[in-house]
Amino acid sequence: MRVLQRGRAILRRLSPYEPQQAFRPGDFVLTASDGGLARTLGWAAGSGINHAGIIVDPLGGVIEANPELLSGGRLYRQTTIADYLNAGKPCWIGYVELREGTRQAVVAYAEHLLHARGAPWSPGRFWIFLHALLSIAPRTAIRRSPLLRPLYELMDRHALVLREEHCYASGELVARALERGGFIWEHDPAQITPGDLYDRFRMDDTPVTLTPKLAGARKPSPGAARSARDPQRSATIMPFTLRATHGATALATAPDEDAQQQGMRALLHLGVFMAAGLAVIGVLEEVLRGAE
Repeated sequence: MRVLQRGRAILRRLSPYEPQQAFRPGDFVLTASDGGLARTLGWAAGSGINHAGIIVDPLGGVIEANPELLSGGRLYRQTTIADYLNAGKPCWIGYVELREGTRQAVVAYAEHLLHARGAPWSPGRFWIFLHALLSIAPRTAIRRSPLLRPLYELMDRHALVLREEHCYASGELVARALERGGFIWEHDPAQITPGDLYDRFRMDDTPVTLTPKLAGARKPSPGAARSARDPQRSATIMPFTLRATHGATALATAPDEDAQQQGMRALLHLGVFMAAGLAVIGVLEEVLRGAE
């Protein structure tokens, strides 16, 4: 039985011109990184927001997964929000609502990963790369096509997870840390990317058009009646246009030619991802045999 997501957060973008402020440990930050692993995850998820971390002190210290793929270094590292702002990167702060008394547990979990996974090099990042190629990217491509919705639901129920134990990507690190504060996710945390966190918690910026209510009912004048019958003289009559269908009713309409083309492109992308992933696995096997 699927358990719905529990846990709320509000995203707010920081400006580099704002005065220094105190941060709240246990919140998270979303940003964009130039690291090879972060860029791969952002491409697989189709989002420019490709990196995330947990805020661990009031000065803006952040514990994050290493966004680099080929360079050395620890699996997890500590940086600051100021470093990203000074580099000109966008920073979104996720102000989370946690269960009482659990905020320190969220921070402690991130600190535990930072100190426990102190190896200078690990193949775990390559498994995350394969996970992005073989799991996240196909799910993202299939999700964009309404015709492939049953296939997406099948992949959602039987998620393919490739990673080393306790070696998480940045989005999964944030998701698992927030679980210590009472968050329950609808999907496996391994499938949660920084782009998913951004889409889930951002505020809707769509403007709302309000229709003023009349103070009282009035009898229409003969001129107004003629204007209502004559579209050329009326400023309130708009031509009827079809609108896009969203939500649960999106599948009720008959699939058009564009939807079929999207489905074919999604299947093509899925085949490319699978072929590329199998090729990478074959290369890694040959490298391991040569090392033996």
